[in-house]
Amino acid sequence: MTPADFRSVFDVSPRPLLLIAADAPRYTMLAVNRAHAAAFGTNPEALEGRGVLEVFPPNPTQDVAAFMEAIRTSLERVLHSREPDQMPVRPYAVAQADGTSEERYWSAINAPVLAPDGQPTHIVSAIQDVTGFVLERRSEEARSLLMREVDHRARNALTVVQSFVRLTTAPSLEEYRRVVEGRVEALARAQTSLAARRWEGGSLREVLEAELASLAEPERYRLTGPHVLLPPEHVQAMSMTIHELATNANKYGALSTGAGTLDIGWSLPSDETLLVTWSEEGGPEVSEPTRKGFGSRLIAQLAQQLGGDVEQHWRPQGLRAVLRISLVKDQSE
Repeated sequence: MTPADFRSVFDVSPRPLLLIAADAPRYTMLAVNRAHAAAFGTNPEALEGRGVLEVFPPNPTQDVAAFMEAIRTSLERVLHSREPDQMPVRPYAVAQADGTSEERYWSAINAPVLAPDGQPTHIVSAIQDVTGFVLERRSEEARSLLMREVDHRARNALTVVQSFVRLTTAPSLEEYRRVVEGRVEALARAQTSLAARRWEGGSLREVLEAELASLAEPERYRLTGPHVLLPPEHVQAMSMTIHELATNANKYGALSTGAGTLDIGWSLPSDETLLVTWSEEGGPEVSEPTRKGFGSRLIAQLAQQLGGDVEQHWRPQGLRAVLRISLVKDQSE
């Protein structure tokens, strides 16, 4: 094969290729095929005759500096070992025709060309754009993580439903069915809220509105407070707590009469603490119950799951409950 034939084959190769002089530390690019130039948004003439590392900006970003160091290290290994070297995958953004840049991921195999005496004279670099592989792997990892999260949440939800069925008491089968159904629906709303945000958390206002909408007309309650994104492990417990409070208000408190109202407000006294205040007004006169049923015990247990506690004040004009909640993400989840 003549040099001209070799150059023709080199130029039309679909794999990006460089022929580099073994003149460390410059590593002059002697030949650049069209696939390589196109991959980096340039042309062979703009690269040939320049050092490999001279084409990068003088003040590189951290990613670009890491990419340059990976190239330098690989080429040094090739000259020292006289063996091919596989570069690790590195990100490097490529400029687009419209002036924007697109992040891409690259790898390369650098192999020496040896003289008869065994000394390296050139390095052939075969570059590969592995962006698709990297993104697919990330997508697969994300799907795997999501499936593990779904499995965890589903098992947790089934455990909660089992406790509802086992511990709920009612004077009749119809009442028992209604109470359990309401609690399961609250649990389902929490799962729907989590799924909508890919199990990353839930808006406190959205959780409150979802629970109250099933038991009260919008004009019967008022919500006031800043935007708060609950940690994912808090959404279910918060949803269930509000459901129990709203159910009690509907049966015995402010929502049991036409004139009663709810006022729910929340504040953030610190970055790690959330205070939610539930106030009922205008309902029948209430007093502290002499016996705590499963609902009352459930509210206390849910408050503990929220990393805090609940105080309930049985005022004559209506219940006032204060929930203190930790916003610190539970690392065991």
